[in-house]
Amino acid sequence: MPKITVQHEQEVRTRIVRAANDVFGSLGYHRATMRDVVAASGLSVGAIYTYFGSKDELFLACCDLTADEVGGAIASRLAQGATTRERLHIALGFYLDSLDGTAGVVADPAVLIHAWAEAEQEPAIREMLGRRREQISTIGRMLLAEGQARGEVPAWADIEALAVAFGAMLDGLSLVRLESGSRYRRADAERQAGALIELLLAAATVDRPTAPGVVLAPYAPPAGVG
Repeated sequence: MPKITVQHEQEVRTRIVRAANDVFGSLGYHRATMRDVVAASGLSVGAIYTYFGSKDELFLACCDLTADEVGGAIASRLAQGATTRERLHIALGFYLDSLDGTAGVVADPAVLIHAWAEAEQEPAIREMLGRRREQISTIGRMLLAEGQARGEVPAWADIEALAVAFGAMLDGLSLVRLESGSRYRRADAERQAGALIELLLAAATVDRPTAPGVVLAPYAPPAGVG
């Protein structure tokens, strides 16, 4: 009997997750069944359950695939930008590409929508989304802190807060697209999100605001960063 290698096992597991990603993206978490995944993957029921004990476990694997693929791909694209402005617009463009299915990643953005819908009832999904949020925020912190050091981002800006807010804005585009349906236009999303990017960068030449009730703490990078 031929020996099953670790590489083969990983290939089969990846095949299952990619098939499940398509199923969950098109049918949603509740409507999708393991038999749907069996049909999409071309594998047997036994093969599916060899790697995943339940639909919940498989759905989490799909969510992790989305986070891992998007995180790695966006980091690669950001390296192509020379300035903070270019990199912020690259991040925006990549996110919109992912919504359009043209980002060069297999992960279906619809899976993320379903994950948000299940997060309140499923602690494991909520924890996964928290890890994803931290991953996005870490990329944002590094990008913005570098821009601050180069004078392209306001010296008084709270980088920690900005990184989280920028990631939340990008995710908000998913909801806008969902809500808009056939009325969605990518150009509108680019203009709306781009306006916030330009406003942030323009503030680099503005003194620190002193509006009542506004507290702007200086940015302190996490240990081991910068």
